Amino acid sequence: MGADVRFFSVPSVFSVVKKSVKYFLLIQKKCFPLHKHKTMANKEDIFYISPLTDFGFKKCFRDETVMKGFLNALFKYAKMGMQIESITYLNNESDADTQKKHRVIFDLKCKLSNGEYVIVEMQNERQSFIDRRILYYMSRGVSQQGDIVSRKGDKVTREEKKEWDYDIKKVIGVFLFNFNVPGEEDCPVSRHCIVNMNKRGKQVSNDLFEYWKIQLPHFRSYHFSPEDCKKLLDCWLFNISNMDKMKTTMPFITKSAGLSRLNEVGRFFALSPKEQDRYIKENFDDVVVFKDVMNVKMQESRAEGRAEGRAEGRAEGEKQAKLATARKMLSKGYSVDIIADITGLSESEINGLYIFENE
Repeated sequence: MGADVRFFSVPSVFSVVKKSVKYFLLIQKKCFPLHKHKTMANKEDIFYISPLTDFGFKKCFRDETVMKGFLNALFKYAKMGMQIESITYLNNESDADTQKKHRVIFDLKCKLSNGEYVIVEMQNERQSFIDRRILYYMSRGVSQQGDIVSRKGDKVTREEKKEWDYDIKKVIGVFLFNFNVPGEEDCPVSRHCIVNMNKRGKQVSNDLFEYWKIQLPHFRSYHFSPEDCKKLLDCWLFNISNMDKMKTTMPFITKSAGLSRLNEVGRFFALSPKEQDRYIKENFDDVVVFKDVMNVKMQESRAEGRAEGRAEGRAEGEKQAKLATARKMLSKGYSVDIIADITGLSESEINGLYIFENE
């Protein structure tokens, strides 16, 4: 009895697979429904909101007492001799990065009583060209100072134009990174100035841009304890980095009015019921958390791949340079042991070159 052989066209096979997948998903939906806002936390488990989230960051740092306290601690740490008396918050909605910044980057802009501008930004995802992005972002802080003139165009009054007249005020950036910056892990808090110099190396000015890079993982409780906090800024960064893990009142609240206020506005149950639900929905939704984790992991993998590729390229380039030097030294009659000592190549590698050159 011959075998019953049947031939299927490719389209018919795809049709069967498509229908099978469709029925599988339908059964899964009926039997194992996915809750759109299934959460990974109960309200009773949350003591403080996290300032590392968009909602938590703006809830805490939009409070003037908190912002003043944090910035004064930062300026005191650098011995800048500045004491902030008042802050005016500026509109953030003009930023073109708003969509991306919803979960990855969030910031606040404010104007100090002395006329200078401050940008405080929290960044949760590694990026290429961090310093260039900072330069671009702070340059916008300068250009936006003249917006009133550019918006009005020919209708700008003489008084408004005279008042502006490119009298640019200093822009200070404070960039908080929820990750370690590659190559800068040993300097968790660093201050940078962008200096204008002429070709002879003479400094012309340095009063327009200044920014700080702060790496928060250094202040995590698993390797940094309250006892390690020697300065007021350490106390701030320890609390900011660990608030979401705390189950009791944060330390150092008697150190400054700003820290005391952070303890108040940062408490989860100080939020309205509507704000509590929003915070949980935005930060503990399974799908949201999964997407965020996967996005960060993909970015890290890409960065590691690029770094490995660059390292391999450099290593290969160095090896080729050493071989070229060895060939030249062989042609000049240098001995193998001298070439090995100078280039770092092994004698077998050099002897291989010697054989190749004399073939």
